Amino acid sequence: MFKPIEMTLPTAEKLCQSQPIDQDVVTNVFKAFHGFYGNLFLMKFATGQLAGAKEVDSAGRSVEGQDIGVLDARKIWAYALRAFDARTVKTAISQCMERHQEFPPSLPQLVAICKANKPRAAYMPEVPAIGMGQELRSQYAAQARAINARHAQKTMQKRLDTPAPVLGLDGLMQAIANAVANAGGDEVAELTRLDAMLTPKRQSATV
Repeated sequence: MFKPIEMTLPTAEKLCQSQPIDQDVVTNVFKAFHGFYGNLFLMKFATGQLAGAKEVDSAGRSVEGQDIGVLDARKIWAYALRAFDARTVKTAISQCMERHQEFPPSLPQLVAICKANKPRAAYMPEVPAIGMGQELRSQYAAQARAINARHAQKTMQKRLDTPAPVLGLDGLMQAIANAVANAGGDEVAELTRLDAMLTPKRQSATV
């Protein structure tokens, strides 16, 4: 007697639980193939060992009295067909009557037929980015140049309108002292030195 599939494939249950499974889809597959090929299809999986009263499927329905090998096969088929919708699987089943007239298809053969019937995603051409036309780009560039020119003209006019300071002797001395102070020198000492140096000139200018 053949060993149950659950013993030869101990990880099948875990694989089936890793993705949502629509049991109605695979149930319809097995019903259709049983109707097409009779027990020739189910005998590929049957082990003769029947499920007990407490055993249920993933939907919580009792599977008492059903062959454990067939139940395990349905789980594996459901996992393999999880990527296809019911309509695609139904179309593949109808095509099996023409492609596999004498013997039922294997799971890989059914998956291949499903892939061939799976709706293709509609091609969506890439929408080109809306760019700025050359004419509009030239207008913006001209406006930017005009704004920069106006700012430059205002700055130049402001400089021209500002009168140059008229420095007398005292103003010149203060400017020199400020420069010395900015350079880290002694502003007071510099003013004293300049005053002593320029005092004779002042006196001669007043005579």
